[in-house]
Amino acid sequence: MNRRRLLWWLLVVALLLAAGGAWQWRVARLRDTGGVPIGGGDAGGLPRAEASSEGFEPLPLQTAVDWAAKQRAGALLVSRHGHLLIDRYSSEVEADSLVDGGGMSDVLVLLAAGSAVPEHGLVSPAVEPFDPAQLSAAIAAASGRSFPQFLSRNVWQPLNASPARWLEPDVHARAIDWLRVAELLLHDGRFEGTQVVPPGWVQRVHPLRTAPGAEPFADSDMYYLRGHGSTRLWLSPRFDLVILSVADQALASDETRLPNMIVRALRERPGVSGTSLNDIVPGH
Repeated sequence: MNRRRLLWWLLVVALLLAAGGAWQWRVARLRDTGGVPIGGGDAGGLPRAEASSEGFEPLPLQTAVDWAAKQRAGALLVSRHGHLLIDRYSSEVEADSLVDGGGMSDVLVLLAAGSAVPEHGLVSPAVEPFDPAQLSAAIAAASGRSFPQFLSRNVWQPLNASPARWLEPDVHARAIDWLRVAELLLHDGRFEGTQVVPPGWVQRVHPLRTAPGAEPFADSDMYYLRGHGSTRLWLSPRFDLVILSVADQALASDETRLPNMIVRALRERPGVSGTSLNDIVPGH
C-alpha cells in the first residue's frame, strides 16, 4: 500500500471514529441532560397491542422496521389507536433515554398555552408562527409558576408521562412520551378520554406537510414534526397512526420512505372519522 492510499484510509477511519464519538456523546447527553426537571405522572397509558390486531401485515411492517435499523435509527416507535405496536431501540438509545425534542418542544409550549388561556387569562398568541421563548415567559408570568412547573402540572402529568427535563428552549423526554404528545394532536387535545387542552386548540399547531423524499406521503393527510437532528414524528389523523424515528442523521435523506412503508403495511386503508375508539373507551 503506497503512502497516499495509507493516508486516505487513515483519514476515513478518523472520520468514522469521530462520527461514532459524536453519536456516543449525544446519547450520553440524552441520558444525563441536566436542566430543569419536569415532574411526571405514573407513566401509564399507551397499552400494547399486536400489530396484526391493528390491521398491519407482519412482513411488510417488519421490512420497514429492518430498513430503519439499517439506516441507523436509534429508536423506532409506532402506535395506532393509542396502542403501542413497535418500540425498537438500538444499543445507543434506550427506552429511558431522554430525547431532545428540538422543534417538537415548540408544540409543547403552544399546548401549555392552551391550558393557561382559560385558567390564567393568558392572551392567546394571535400572530403565527409564534415565538416559543416569549410565549413560555408569558405562561410563567400569567401563572406565577416557572414554565417547567406549569408544563408539568397542566400537560405532562395529565399525559401520565415520565419525568422529563427542560434545557431552554428544548424539552428532553423519553421517546414513548413524545407519542403521548402526538395523541393530543391527533385527538383534539384529548388523552385517553381526558381533555388536556381546550377543544380546537391543537388547530393552532402548523406542522410540516411536505418532506424531502423520492415520493410524496402515501397518506395525503400525513404531517410531521422535526425533533433534534433527524428525529421525526409523523402523524396520520386518517389512520390514527403515529411514527417516531429517533436519529442523529437523516434516513438516507428520504423522509417519506419510512412512513410510506409503514402506511402501506396496513391491510386496509379506509378513511376514518376524527374520533378514536381510544377516546371513547380509554385503554382500548
